[in-house]
Amino acid sequence: MGLIDTLRIEDTVQRYDFWLEMRGTGWRRRKELRRELRANLRAATEDVGATQALLNVGAPKELAREATDGEYQRRPQWSRAGFYAALTLGAVLFAVVYTATTFTAGVEAAGMVGQDVTGRVFPWPWVEFHARIEEGRGGLTTGASGAGWPVVVLPLVVFVLTARPWRVLTARSGQVGEQVG
Repeated sequence: MGLIDTLRIEDTVQRYDFWLEMRGTGWRRRKELRRELRANLRAATEDVGATQALLNVGAPKELAREATDGEYQRRPQWSRAGFYAALTLGAVLFAVVYTATTFTAGVEAAGMVGQDVTGRVFPWPWVEFHARIEEGRGGLTTGASGAGWPVVVLPLVVFVLTARPWRVLTARSGQVGEQVG
């Protein structure tokens, strides 16, 4: 088996591990399933080649779903929560920067050249946007103050709601081994 085949197999195993983690599979179980997939892919590569072996396995997402169907998963999903919190953080930062840019464009369109202009804009009533446009296209300054708490709080709320840490507290010992509904 060559280097390229080994890299292709490892890529599939890592994507499989990602989807197992997104389904809430525990670390030990993921390690066991990764080891099993890696061994099966290496054996199949010897028989039919890496391309056919990877085609026979199918999509790692579907494989992870099939491997964990019916398993009891009652634990917080920290990785999934981190992923969605990071997406939320990016979206909030983009929205604030886009709103500041739009505010500055409005100031320029209004002909407010050479003055400091401040204002509040929907959907950020608690954020004060600042803009200054110099005469003769000499430059511009834009900014926002008071945007700190939504940038921190919104991703934190998404993190907590997605991770569902209360699952640890509500787990009952009699539920071990139940199927996911």
